[in-house]
Amino acid sequence: MRNVNLFLLPLFVVALTSCNSIFRPYKCGPVLGRDDLEIFRLQADYLGLKPGVKFADIGSSSGYHDGAMAVSTEGVNYYLSDIDDHCLNEKNMKRMLKYFSRLKGADIESANPFRVITGTRTDPKLPNNSFDVIFMNATLHVLDQPDSVLSHIYIDLKPGGFFFVRDDMIYDGKTRLCDPKKCGHAVLQYKPFIQLMTRNGFLLVDTSHDFGHPIFKFSKT
Repeated sequence: MRNVNLFLLPLFVVALTSCNSIFRPYKCGPVLGRDDLEIFRLQADYLGLKPGVKFADIGSSSGYHDGAMAVSTEGVNYYLSDIDDHCLNEKNMKRMLKYFSRLKGADIESANPFRVITGTRTDPKLPNNSFDVIFMNATLHVLDQPDSVLSHIYIDLKPGGFFFVRDDMIYDGKTRLCDPKKCGHAVLQYKPFIQLMTRNGFLLVDTSHDFGHPIFKFSKT
């Protein structure tokens, strides 16, 4: 048997497990640390995630984005919708919430109820006229039937509620694809994006450039 340097063995194990998803705390999406959470607290504030708010994230993947925001929220009802039930299902959501609860030092679900909804390519399957805030993070540019999805979002959003879209955006009219290994879809063009939102009944009321990709805030017209 070959001699093994026991001092280097833990480093080898870490390298090995970091490449194997079975050792990740949850499937799909990045695993964030405590140092990453401040930007999500600020984003939760910008989205208006206050006690009593009913919030939906469409295209939420594993829900890691929502778990990171929920570390700093209380009394927010989270609805996670996605068409991929490999990433978004009850079991994986519980694993995700358990991970972020450890970062918070308290159980997230006891303060913020979470629900999983499996949507379709044309309908996120949310309850109608129910939400104070609906969020779509880096999802709009991959939709093949955006008008259908947006028409449902309009119905699902309460009067006086807000719809936030966070996505990469092109302002000069040029064309560019997002990461070809993970996506390969065209990045949104600003003018056609606003036209799409307008014809589906949404009015742009604010834009933030503080969170990587811009976040566009819309009200119902």
